[in-house]
Amino acid sequence: MADLLERLKAALADRYAIDHEIGRGGMATVYLAEDIKHHRRVAIKVMKPELAAAMGAERFLREIEIAAQLQHPHILPLYDSGEAEGLLYYVMPYVEGKSLRERLLREKQLSVEATVEVAKSVAVALDHAHRRELIHRDIKPENILFSEGLAVVADFGIAKVVSMASRDALTRSGFPLGTPGYMSPEQATGRTEIDERTDVCGLACVVYEMLIGETPGVWPVPDEVRTGRFAELPPGHRERLDRLPGRVEQILVRALAIRQTQRFDTPTAFADALARASERGEKFDDDKVRDVLDRAAELDAEHAAHDEALSMGGVERVAAEVGISPERVREAAREVATPHTGIVRGGYLGVTGNIELERLVAGRVSRPQYGAMVEGIRQAVGEAGRINETFDESLFWEGRLVTASRRRVQVTVSPVGAESRIRITERIGEDLSASIASGVVGSLFVVLSGIALVVDGNVGLSAVLATIAVGQYTAVRALYHRYVKRRFRSLSALMQRLVQQATGSGARALPEGDHPPFQELVRPKG
Repeated sequence: MADLLERLKAALADRYAIDHEIGRGGMATVYLAEDIKHHRRVAIKVMKPELAAAMGAERFLREIEIAAQLQHPHILPLYDSGEAEGLLYYVMPYVEGKSLRERLLREKQLSVEATVEVAKSVAVALDHAHRRELIHRDIKPENILFSEGLAVVADFGIAKVVSMASRDALTRSGFPLGTPGYMSPEQATGRTEIDERTDVCGLACVVYEMLIGETPGVWPVPDEVRTGRFAELPPGHRERLDRLPGRVEQILVRALAIRQTQRFDTPTAFADALARASERGEKFDDDKVRDVLDRAAELDAEHAAHDEALSMGGVERVAAEVGISPERVREAAREVATPHTGIVRGGYLGVTGNIELERLVAGRVSRPQYGAMVEGIRQAVGEAGRINETFDESLFWEGRLVTASRRRVQVTVSPVGAESRIRITERIGEDLSASIASGVVGSLFVVLSGIALVVDGNVGLSAVLATIAVGQYTAVRALYHRYVKRRFRSLSALMQRLVQQATGSGARALPEGDHPPFQELVRPKG
């Protein structure tokens, strides 16, 4: 390297006063120098001699000339370039601020806000170059510098001329055609279909490292892009990803997709999506979290035939829209994930009846195992209840919920061949009959009054009464359904607990596909 420095000093003595080496990479060495003519400090990057020989001076200088035409606040300009004594070099401003690499070495990870700020700056620089048909191809922390606090991108055009050089010559010289950890799949496989989305992938790798502390090490396959979630990650990455705002992982998965067609079209589109995804939304309490999951279940039923019918990643995307984090969604999902059939059979004009839940588990839950299940029921319900064990190793329990003394619940566990059926039933007519009946009777009374007024010729007042009657009946039904929905949730939680106890005692839950689909919440009798 001393010989290289002396050669450079001698070759550029009339234009630059070379001081000392300030950086070194796989392709070039950087020196601090004084621009004699303009009296300013500059950085001179000198390509490795063996790499220069592979690239060729004419090709190198042509690409540098194109890159020198870029003028943008977030692009480090090129002052000069040339060949001297067989050395290829180009000259840039000397930036006293540190590079992103140095910042990451110091801080390891950046905040979401700081990451978005850097990503936006780099993205607008890349878009500026892309509009002039220049792809960077080597976005990495070393090529992102901070000048007066602003992120600027360096080394435009260099990666292209390197990749255009003879692959065999570069391989023999030991030079990679990109930077491991930041290369796109198309670069890594030597494909020539390089476009804006190649830089999207490189920027996404840098963003991932800023947020997680390491590069992803994987390119998401189409299924992962569809679900918006990395399936396989290095140790520790999942925990750090789950601490990020809701949809950040989804955005990263798309930007890093192994297929170019699945990525964002431009770096700015990626950065803007990242900014929106990183916004921390309103916080939701337990009831609202469950409301979101209920809505997700409804969407799942509506779109069951669609290829993207809500998987866990889909549920997370729905929840993220209202600011719920992925870990909160998964916590709630664990509570309600046990598939079972559940219906509400109605009477009283379709508003009262029974709630019925049923679940099959593989393996027979025998009589000696019922003790733990009965104890679980009593703890969940808060009442001893009445127990009856039949001759066929079945369990029947009946009791009332202490939170609402008139709620009568029945639990039955019985063998069905090599499996066991758990069934929970609650009559919901007893404590609601009076209020529902009064509401319905009131509505009928108003309707009859309206009919009488029509007979008497007072059509206007009759119309008003009809509107009141419809409104009253609709309100009664809405209140009822809301009340039943809360009851349904509490019984679902009890079912989940019983299934866990049954499977923990030797039985195992059947796969979701082995169960009938979740039926409608309210189904009128008949």
